[in-house]
Amino acid sequence: MKSYQDAALYEHSFWLQVLGDHARFIHHALSSKEYKLVAQAENFIQTFDTYLQTICEQYIEDIPAFTQEIGKDARNFRRLKLSLIEQSINDEISIDLSTSFLHHMVTELEEYLLVIGFLGKGEEPPIFHELHHHMLWLTDASAHAEALQDELDDTYLQRKSQDFQKQFNHFYAKAVELTGYIKTNFQSFPILDKFNTHIDLERKLFHTFLNEVQDMNLSPNLLDSFSELMADHMAREEQYYVQKLAEFHSQNHD
Repeated sequence: MKSYQDAALYEHSFWLQVLGDHARFIHHALSSKEYKLVAQAENFIQTFDTYLQTICEQYIEDIPAFTQEIGKDARNFRRLKLSLIEQSINDEISIDLSTSFLHHMVTELEEYLLVIGFLGKGEEPPIFHELHHHMLWLTDASAHAEALQDELDDTYLQRKSQDFQKQFNHFYAKAVELTGYIKTNFQSFPILDKFNTHIDLERKLFHTFLNEVQDMNLSPNLLDSFSELMADHMAREEQYYVQKLAEFHSQNHD
């Protein structure tokens, strides 16, 4: 079992890199004429990179205080994302990201804020039920499948990516339904076990599909937008997802 310090460093290392990625995605997607928003994105890139570097290079003596400091900037970043969604809906800005993708990034940030709430009080975050993670990361997979569709020129690959998006959305709806079952004393049951098997298979198929798309080098546009950063971002999130599921199963089989 992780100590408080180990848990804090693990969570911050993962999530700060995620938020730095989000700031880079926003920076890349904004039109140059949105110079004020571009500057804000640049500031957040620098902010989260600095926090991450501090974790990597130094011992953090007061982790709760450090966490609370991060929380302030994370909440400010959330406000920026919500503002971008509002402006995008009203067609007030030029940004090459869908509102659903922006919303997905807000959802991820809110998960980090949930974790920060515990770490900021000097507490280890609890091990959440696997359905909690399914609902978060299935929407993540759906958002990635949607983003990929917009970059693919090949109609067959677009349809294949769309099929993955639909399947992940279907799984998400099923996860919401199954969440009602755990209000009983059962943490695991046959329907959930079968559901987990289906998710694991679909996740592996999607991972294979992403590798195929990258290997095909379909177009300069694809290589620019679906960059190494995005691929690395997705791989790190998948690893975190799998790790959280493993922690849950380890706790419930001890």
